[in-house]
Amino acid sequence: MAIKIDHQIQDCDFLLKAVDGNRTAMTAKGFTEAKYTSLTSAKMALIMKEAAQQKAVKLVDDKTAEQNESIKTVTGIIQQVKNSGKSAYGKDARLLKIFKVGETIPASVGALRSQCEYFTALVLEHHDVLLENGLTQEDIDALNSSYGLLVSADASQENAKKLQVSATMMRDDASKKLKDQTFKTRSFAQTCFAKNPEILVQFKPLPKGGGRGGNGGTDNNPPTPPDNPPA
Repeated sequence: MAIKIDHQIQDCDFLLKAVDGNRTAMTAKGFTEAKYTSLTSAKMALIMKEAAQQKAVKLVDDKTAEQNESIKTVTGIIQQVKNSGKSAYGKDARLLKIFKVGETIPASVGALRSQCEYFTALVLEHHDVLLENGLTQEDIDALNSSYGLLVSADASQENAKKLQVSATMMRDDASKKLKDQTFKTRSFAQTCFAKNPEILVQFKPLPKGGGRGGNGGTDNNPPTPPDNPPA
């Protein structure tokens, strides 16, 4: 969970404890069930949207790893074709140039796709000679399918990135809504307990860096709500 989101949810947990401990007094002054539900619902919505965003991040990581593996596979196949060409044509500079011997195989998907098209046509032209110089039909079949492999891996990664952007936008929107609800609740408490500072302190925001596993330099545990809150 993102640190700022984790802190926001923890802060809401502490706020809800304060509300629960003083519910009678707040209800008497207009804090309705609808207001309480709006706060709890906003918290749950953020938890759900944050989980979805984290899932989307993992999907991007997974698809990026798959794309990198595809690039590695295709690069290896092209290198095999080059090596077979060197074996077949020795020091023939013209033919070695045709097989791009000595040139770096591109790492970007777009450029690598062009290389796939080029070498697929080249292997078709020199098919029999290459089969006599280390290349196998399995290698050729892999080369023929490499373009589609790259296209599929690239499309999957790009789609995952779009899903992540969408999930992040929805998570941020949920965060904004929870901020609005916690602000309204604390503002209500400031009015309700304006003459009771010992109660009002329970509604203070959780210090940044505080909460579970944190140390904000202050007491992160709010005072225990009174057994008999004022009406």
